[in-house]
Amino acid sequence: MLASFAAAIASAGAGLAAIWDHAGYNVGAGLLALLSPLLAWRAWNLTRHRRLEGIQRSQLVLRLRQLPPVDLRIVAVPNAEAVSFARQLRDAFLEAGWPATGVYRATPTQAGRTGLFLAVRDTNAPPDSAQYLLLALGEFGLQAVRSASSKLPSANALELLVGLRRTAE
Repeated sequence: MLASFAAAIASAGAGLAAIWDHAGYNVGAGLLALLSPLLAWRAWNLTRHRRLEGIQRSQLVLRLRQLPPVDLRIVAVPNAEAVSFARQLRDAFLEAGWPATGVYRATPTQAGRTGLFLAVRDTNAPPDSAQYLLLALGEFGLQAVRSASSKLPSANALELLVGLRRTAE
């Protein structure tokens, strides 16, 4: 975003300089003027997508390796950004040695959810692994809410639903 503002200011400056100096400044001003919206769009696009990369990803994988792996089903709402983030999470779980499956399409009742949801089969008697995973995800800024899912094959299985990206908190 900062680069687009700098390009816009440089474009305006080059345009003003062209009035008094060389005509080549007009070409530079035009190119910078075209570059400004492109940089602004790229900055906006990067801020609109959740990513799991670099140190955060490697530290999450190391933390997941410390936990006992359990069956994990990963589900995402039908949204390109959510599906992409769900795939990144699935890959991290697989790298950590967890038997993660997915990314499955969320049910229509789940389609409007925002954020992350960790589902257990029975919320009255959740497995210890659910609490461990909630805490581990929270350590890396991935706040998940516990929920219930009757689709889970066993009492120890978990389901991670990746909802829409939260906008303003």
